[in-house]
Amino acid sequence: AQSNECKRRKVKCDGEEPCSKCVRYGTSCQYPPPPQTLSPSPVHDELSPTSDQLASPASSFQTKQTHITEANFSTSEFCGPSSSEFTLNMVSGNLRAMGIPVTIPDRATAEIEGGPSDMSSRLAQYGPFMKLIVKDPLWGLNREDAAEDIDRWFQGTGVLYPVVDQAKLLQTTRKVFDAMDNARSHGLRNGAALVESLFTDDTNKLKLILAAGRTYRNGGRCDQAQKLLQSTLESIEGVLWNANTLNNIQLMLLMALYYYHLDEEVRTGRIIGFAARLCLEMGLHRRAVIDAFATDEERGDALRTFWCVYMLERRTSLGQGVPFSIQDSHIDPSLFRIGANDPFDSALLDWTKLAGKVWEALNARGEKEVEVKTDELDFLDYQITQWYDRLPEDLKLPRPGPEQGETATHKQAVLFLRRSHLQNLIYRPVLQTASRITQYSHYALSATRIAKDSLQTLSRLNQSTPLIGRNPVFFKHLLLTAFGNLLLAVVNASSMFCDSVKVEFDIALDLIRVLSGGSPLLMDLWKRLQGLGKLRAQLVRGSSPALEANSGSARDETSLADDSSDALLFDELLPHLPLDPGLLNMMELPGDVVGMTMVRDQMNGLFDFPAARGGGPFDGPFGTNLTWD
Repeated sequence: AQSNECKRRKVKCDGEEPCSKCVRYGTSCQYPPPPQTLSPSPVHDELSPTSDQLASPASSFQTKQTHITEANFSTSEFCGPSSSEFTLNMVSGNLRAMGIPVTIPDRATAEIEGGPSDMSSRLAQYGPFMKLIVKDPLWGLNREDAAEDIDRWFQGTGVLYPVVDQAKLLQTTRKVFDAMDNARSHGLRNGAALVESLFTDDTNKLKLILAAGRTYRNGGRCDQAQKLLQSTLESIEGVLWNANTLNNIQLMLLMALYYYHLDEEVRTGRIIGFAARLCLEMGLHRRAVIDAFATDEERGDALRTFWCVYMLERRTSLGQGVPFSIQDSHIDPSLFRIGANDPFDSALLDWTKLAGKVWEALNARGEKEVEVKTDELDFLDYQITQWYDRLPEDLKLPRPGPEQGETATHKQAVLFLRRSHLQNLIYRPVLQTASRITQYSHYALSATRIAKDSLQTLSRLNQSTPLIGRNPVFFKHLLLTAFGNLLLAVVNASSMFCDSVKVEFDIALDLIRVLSGGSPLLMDLWKRLQGLGKLRAQLVRGSSPALEANSGSARDETSLADDSSDALLFDELLPHLPLDPGLLNMMELPGDVVGMTMVRDQMNGLFDFPAARGGGPFDGPFGTNLTWD
């Protein structure tokens, strides 16, 4: 059945009374009288789908599920120099150059078991049936839970991206739940008030924030959050075809933040990239456009919305290594002066500009370029250090000490993470090859010092505060960046770094293991790192029977290769291996990787080989005993 209004507008009708299109247009919903037949069927039967109809899209999805999954992973994604995937690929390439079997699966292989987007794709298949099944998902929430989710939002994500005013959101919440409580008590006598409460942009913003809150509570994807998101999709999809408004951009931003809470970086980047395009189309980067808004409140909303999109797009671009749309040169410089009255907001805006410079520096050079521009690196390091040093003392992380009783706040932890993340990124090119480490040894030492300090601070925060445990998706960026730098250092210059980074390496592994339950990306990395634990088993299987019989001093081969292992340590990823004189030749190590002596030294340090010529520990070319307790 199709309502008269839908038939007049020539749009698809969902057949409900009233239908969603008439509710949106604010028109009376009327249906033509049913045709006279000899055996008339009830109207309810006509509007209600049968169980077979409801099962149809589900069964259809099941038959296509394999095809959809293959489509998701058949297309390779670009990974720029600032992305974690780029570091893992670099480590794999360097191991391959040494003749070591690559045991870190690529992302496509690791994710093939089940990607994070399967559930949302599955729900999308149902289309109009979902509306008939779930109605409005706000009926499944109570006022107290909603208030708790909102409070948590404004203690965390809402501080970084204040796109919604807290007082206005609480007012919307009261209005919606009052209308729903009234409907429960007195029925739909005043249905217009309920419709007016449920079908507004402000209510859609509330739903997206509650969806993020549900995701946070559940530690990942949950059905209730999916239903909240699903109920807003029709309005959000209209952004593609309708006139651009500030509300549209805010909805896109909140949708991006929802996927950010799911740790789906690709979707977050795509959605916020579209929101950035909408900002540029509206001219929000121009002072004249901001000034043209009628009231101070509207001007403030427009500017806050623009800055939130600007910051999130820049952060996702840095995380994925892809270009960003809103360039600093596009923005009217005067907007920076009026856009950050709060010291914390001002610090975040200044950091975002620095992040753009770091992205440009990392992507300006070719991936194979040997030369590192040390003057550029020094200047960026100076700018990042100055940015942090100029912060008010109450925004800086308290220094560790026995008499230190002050607990770190969320804002302090955020700004420390921002500083350390950029510093780790700018030093990464120095560690990407053994020749660069040799050529720029001073910078390589600085790189590992910064990475070690970052990991020690993260460990201290995790032990003394609930901040990292509550926000694993946010803090994972620094964890992955610092750990990636240590991994590069150990693989490319083991004799130089193995002894000095072992403690921090184990700290990183433990943090990845502990936080992996709250971040699909960390879970993926944890599974891939366990592949390194199989190096010992692979190399032993390729060696002599005598070597295989004597190789189990640290852990049993089977347990080491078991993916269900509860923990990994440095010695397990880079294990002790007895080595006979022919093993190095059998591994076909190249002689042009900074000389054969350097390669042998790297291998000895990387895997802590005992001496092939005797039973004692092996001293590397620089006299460093490489046996660890």
